[in-house]
Amino acid sequence: MQKLKNQHLPEAFAYLAPEPEFNLFALGDLEQFGMEGEHVACYTADSWMPGHKFPYFLLDYRGNFLVYSHDLDYDVKTTGEFLAEKHPENISGKSELVDALLPWMDNRERKLTYLARLNQVTGEQLQQAGSLLTQVKRMREEDIPAIYDLYIQIDEFAATYRNKAKEACYQDIRMNVLTLGRSYGIYEGKRLVSVAQTSAENRRSAMVIGVATLPDFRRRGYARAVVLKLCQDCLKDGKEFLCLFYNNPAAGVIYHAIGFQDLGNYTMLQNPALRTGAKNSQ
Repeated sequence: MQKLKNQHLPEAFAYLAPEPEFNLFALGDLEQFGMEGEHVACYTADSWMPGHKFPYFLLDYRGNFLVYSHDLDYDVKTTGEFLAEKHPENISGKSELVDALLPWMDNRERKLTYLARLNQVTGEQLQQAGSLLTQVKRMREEDIPAIYDLYIQIDEFAATYRNKAKEACYQDIRMNVLTLGRSYGIYEGKRLVSVAQTSAENRRSAMVIGVATLPDFRRRGYARAVVLKLCQDCLKDGKEFLCLFYNNPAAGVIYHAIGFQDLGNYTMLQNPALRTGAKNSQ
C-alpha cells in the first residue's frame, strides 16, 4: 500500500468526482487538509502509477477510514489486511465495497444506513415548518457546552460522548461549528432542545450530521425546522446539494418530507472497543 502526497490531489478529486455524494466526506477532507496534513492520510495500491486511474482509494481522517473504488472487484484482500493492521475506529463507504471487507474485520459492528440527497428547499417546505424557523439560530463558540449537554442525553450519541473526555468532545463539536461546517439549533429559554450540524463542507456540497432533539421536545417540528434552515443557508451560500445518513425510519419520514431522496446504502464497520472507551486514553 503506498501513501499518496499532495501532488496527487488532482487525480484524487477526479477519481472521486463521479459519485460526489458517496465521497462527500473524502472531498471535504481533501479540500480542507490536503493529503499530507496532520489529520489526513491517503493510500492506494503499491502498483499504482501517476497518470493512471486508482484501483481503489483509502482516506484516513483521524483514525476513521473511507473506502472507495470504481470497481466492485477491487483488491479486497490487500485492503482488508492493511485496515486490520491499522485498527481504525471506523471503516465506511458504499455498502457494496465495505461489506466485502468483513472477513478481515473481526469483532466489528456493522451499521447499515441510507444515504439521501437534497437539491433544493421549496417555499412549501418552509411554510410547513412555520414560525419555528424564526427560532433557529446559528451556533457559535459559546454554544458548544449546550450542544454537548444535548448530545449526552440522546441514546444515539451518549455512548460516544460519555466515554470520551469532555474537552475532546468539545473539540470535535468545535471543528463542526467553526471549521468543517456549521451548526444550527433552537433554544427554549436557556435550554438547547434541538440541533443539526454539517461536516465536510466543500465547494459543491455538505453533509448534515448530528441531528438531535431532546426526548421531551420531539414530534413538535423542531428537527424539521433546524434541518430546513441549515439546508436553506447552505444552498444560499452556493452549495449544489446536501447529503445525510439515516437508519431510523421515523427520521427518514422527516427527511423525505423536507425533500431528501434516497441514493443507496452506506455501511460503517465500528470498532466496539474504541466506542466503549476501552482505548480512550490513547
